[in-house]
Amino acid sequence: MDEDKDWKRKYQELFPDVKTVTTSKKVRDITKKALMMVDGEAGATEQTNQLSDFTLPLMDKVQILVEGQAMHLSAIWMKKAIWMKVNLRKKVEAGEVFGIQENQNDYNYSRLSLDNGRLLLHCLQNQPPPQVAITLPVSEIIKTLNPKSTITFLDMAWEGLTRGRVYIEVNEDTTDARQFVGLCTGQPGSSFLNTRLNRVWDKGGKEECVYGGNYNFNDELEDFYDNQEGDVTFKSHSEKSGEFGINTNIKDRSLGDVIGQVESGLEVLKEAVQLNDITQVTVVDCGVVVPL
Repeated sequence: MDEDKDWKRKYQELFPDVKTVTTSKKVRDITKKALMMVDGEAGATEQTNQLSDFTLPLMDKVQILVEGQAMHLSAIWMKKAIWMKVNLRKKVEAGEVFGIQENQNDYNYSRLSLDNGRLLLHCLQNQPPPQVAITLPVSEIIKTLNPKSTITFLDMAWEGLTRGRVYIEVNEDTTDARQFVGLCTGQPGSSFLNTRLNRVWDKGGKEECVYGGNYNFNDELEDFYDNQEGDVTFKSHSEKSGEFGINTNIKDRSLGDVIGQVESGLEVLKEAVQLNDITQVTVVDCGVVVPL
């Protein structure tokens, strides 16, 4: 007992914050067990229990990020689809899985959800998740995205109702394209969340296009009106703002700084164009599709 007390004293001198070492051990143990799952050395029931127990206090989770240990867990879950085997899908459906990002003085969280089999990472917000939530580093989730084929989404609402979701495939790996994706996730510290559509170009004509985003109103996006229907353009105005344009009618040829195309949901924007005031339309949610 005396030797044990002496060891603990030295332990505390070397590691004043005992949580650091405790968390590190927990993460190593969980990582080891997760790797065993990949190799088929653990049963499905045991896997579910192991992940369900991953409900560390917030500061412990932050310590995990600092140590970089969570990278192994997120890579396993996302790239090898362990979440399917251990019923993590049910936790996503129950709203108990979140991404986490540390800011200067606070933490932001992004909800994960399912939409017709797609795993969605929603925009970062300063809203704490439930106490039982599983959290994964947003930066590691983003690493699973393909920069040449990233599916983003914008949820449009007006008159107090969410009218539909617009899926956009960003298929250009450029600075503007990466910033557009960033403003969908909220990683830069700002996002398209709660922004409005700003204007309509050539309403009812063959060059019809809607514009929106969080930008300086004195520096508008050029009218790339020669693009194809559904083409998406974007112009950065700062590290944290920019304006996007989405063509809602058929064009004769494809020119302009196009970063992607609408995959589905163009009818939502065509309906929005019919409003007397396009600025009634608000982006009430946004994010990206996480590949499985």
